Order: sequence, then C-alpha cells, then structure tokens
Amino acid sequence: MKKILTLTVHDLASDGHGIARSGRDVYFIPGALPGETVVAEMLERKRKIWYCRLVSIEQVSEHRVDPSCPHYKRCGGCDLQHLEYSQQVILKQQRVARELSRQGIEIDNWDAPLIASDQQWHYRRRARLGIRYNKANQEVLVGFRESNSKHLTNIDICPVLVEHPALDWKAWRGRLAQLEGVARFTHIEVLQASERLVLVFRVLKKVTDNDRNKLQIWAAELEIDIYIRPDDEQPIAAVNEVISPLTHNVLGHNLSIHPDYFVQVNAKVNQLMVAEAKAWLAPEAGAHVWDLFAGHGNFSVPLAKDCIVDAVEVSDEMVRAIELHAEQLSSKSQSSPEKDGRGLIAHKADLSNSDSLESLPNPDYVLLDPPRAGASVCMAELIKRKAKRMVYVSCDPATLARDLKTLSEDYDVERITILDMFPHTHHIETMVLLVPASKSRQGRKIMMNDRLKTQAKKQARSQIQGLRNTKEKGASRGKSKR
Repeated sequence: MKKILTLTVHDLASDGHGIARSGRDVYFIPGALPGETVVAEMLERKRKIWYCRLVSIEQVSEHRVDPSCPHYKRCGGCDLQHLEYSQQVILKQQRVARELSRQGIEIDNWDAPLIASDQQWHYRRRARLGIRYNKANQEVLVGFRESNSKHLTNIDICPVLVEHPALDWKAWRGRLAQLEGVARFTHIEVLQASERLVLVFRVLKKVTDNDRNKLQIWAAELEIDIYIRPDDEQPIAAVNEVISPLTHNVLGHNLSIHPDYFVQVNAKVNQLMVAEAKAWLAPEAGAHVWDLFAGHGNFSVPLAKDCIVDAVEVSDEMVRAIELHAEQLSSKSQSSPEKDGRGLIAHKADLSNSDSLESLPNPDYVLLDPPRAGASVCMAELIKRKAKRMVYVSCDPATLARDLKTLSEDYDVERITILDMFPHTHHIETMVLLVPASKSRQGRKIMMNDRLKTQAKKQARSQIQGLRNTKEKGASRGKSKR
C-alpha cells in the first residue's frame, strides 16, 4: 500500500533534493523546492530519512520555472533546471555558508559570485555519455543515466553541452547502429578544445577494421577527432590519419591538453576563476608560489608570467604537461626561473603523503585546488610554512569547511566567493582567500583555548570527586546494613 504525505519543503539538500520535516523524520523529495507544499510518496527509509517521489505540488514556489530541456524529467544530468537561475546561485551560496557554520566559521561579507550569467546554457565543454545496445529490439541508446538509476535516457540534443553539429545524439544512434560491433561500445567522452571537437569512444573489445574505417569516415565528414579507448589501463588511440595538437586558452596562454587531461568544464567561468585567484594572491615579481594539485597548469602558467611557481602534481601525465609548459616559458626568457625571478618548476609528489612538501622551498604564496577529498594532509605543512596569502579553490563545501577549521587558528578568511561552473546542477565551487591571523586575534584564541582547557580540567576534577563521594557513600551504606 502506498504511503502518501503532504509536506512543506524548507531547504535543498546537497544533491538538489527538497528537504521536509515531520516529527523526528526527514524527507528527501527530488524536484521539490523550498517554500512549496507537496504531496509525496514515501519509497524507502534509511535511519530517520525517508526517500520520496514527488506526486504533486499543492503550493508552487515563486521561483519555479519550466525546464528548458525536453529530457529533464528523466535525465539525471541536471537537477535544478526547475529553479530560477538567480535563485540557484543564492541557494548554492547558502549551502556553502551552512557547511562553514557547522565548523564554527561565520562569513559576514561574501564577494559577488563568479558566474557567466549570459552563458547558462551550452557551457559544458567536457562530458561523458553512456551507450547501450538492446539486442532484443536492435535499439541503440545514447544519453545520460536517469536520476538514481543505472538506466540510460535517450537524448537527442543536450542544452548544456557546447553547440556543435557533431553533438546530435539522434544522428549518432543511427551511425552506431551501422557498426558490426556496436555492443562493444559503452561510452562517448566529449572534449571541446580551442581548435576542434574530440570524441573518445570506450569499448569492451577490440574494434573491427570495418568499424574503425567507418569511424574514420565520420571523423572526416564531421571535421572532428575520434579516439578509441580500449580500457583504463591502455592509452587511447586515434582513428584519424592526422591528429592536430589540442589547446585551451587561459588568460591569453594556450595550454596544451590531451583528451585524458582534467580540464575545467566551464571555459568562461574558468577564465574568471583564474583571473580572480591571481588578483587575490597578488604575488610580487620574483615571489615563490606553490600551486598544489596543479593539474596540467591551469593556474601555474598564468602565475609563472610574473613569479616562480612550484607546481605539484602526482599524475605522471600532468607532470609531463607542466614540464612542457615550463619549457615553453623558459624558451621565451632564455634563463632559469631562479635567475629570471619567474617561471615554472614541475614537482611530482603525492599530496596524500604528509612528507610530500618537505623538500620544497618556502613559499611566499600558496594556491591549492584539491579534489573532493580536500587537502587535510597538507594542512600541518601549510601552517608551518606561514605563507603571506593562500587561495583555496574547493569543489566540496564539507571538506573545505573541515580544512578551514584546521587553519582557523593561524589564518583568517579575508575573502570568499562561489563559482558556478555547473549551472542547473547542484555542483558548486568555492574560492577562499586566507591571510595570517592578526596577533591580537591569535592571542585571544590562545587565551580562550587555555580558558577552555582550564574549565575542562575543573570539570574533570569535579566529576572524579563526585565519583569518589558516590563510592564512599555506597561503602558506608554497606557497612551500616551489615
């Protein structure tokens, strides 16, 4: 029997689902917005959380809009298209503020969000879609996974992907159906470089010569590059007879990229982010800057124009990319970074190892852009090195809040903003400028910590004394009974 409830939604969860409460229970309702009264079907309970299906909306939010994508109700690629864009940005900032507040960090003044307000659509230059072949009815599916499901939603055009004639997925379903080994194809990866579009097909088995020839013909007809990825252990192979170099532009620098490189999804917001990070750090000529989790040099190369950048990465491929960019920069200056007071130095190091930064020279400034797990292992070394300013770019508000809490006795949050790399989704990036804590505030913190320690000791003593008294009373009662 179906369990139906009428609920009032008061917030959005980190995954974009509406949150409602009734008694001690919490209800997650995909598609519901704050301020709405909804009818929901209760599907599954885990601890005190009910996961629900939205049945109907009794009271509609003033911020609800009609989704622009015809596939939105089934496709799991976006989850906030039903919310007015300006409100998406507000709720994302509130989410970051909530996570910081849980760690005792309160932000009074936020910088304006870094958004490409004129590019809410067709912003995504990198994506991965699934391919499935239904042998029973000889149907090819191409699209993203449905929300909370392993099933694929067939899509024709995706309105958040960059615009390109080759990104017509209905046409690709027709092409793939012509392949004799279509069942071997599992995914399509999309990358829009400055020069041209790249598609990478993941396959389970070796592609036949006939299928490779067809892919080669399609690549020529569409004027794109096509690669085959056998599996994650083997390098990708191009089907084009001639492959041109790929780059993307960051503040006037053409950075070499490869289909396997991590590249920020939103080109326009990436430009805004790098420019703002550089302005916040404001390193003087000849200064030493650490760029931790440097990737292929997204921040490093623009910074190395004016100072010496130690770019730290664990991936061999990314380290080689940084070394290539370092060579390109040094060829222009004709001298080493140490002599010239500017340039780029690549370092291979595993930043999940606490000793990985010990051999690096002291930084004047630090920029870090870690993965979702954050940079907790680096915190002790960063505190010890006492940089003048640090910029922390985060893709996870919870791990950002944890790391800022660790730094809070030694660094203050000077500026903070959110970056909307992924409009119409729940994903959010945050950028924080940290400066050394003022001596007076550090002194107050030390005094407060000492006071808390003293109070804790007093409480512990009183608890021990209370236990002793209880034991003595129990012993005296025992004697009297005997």
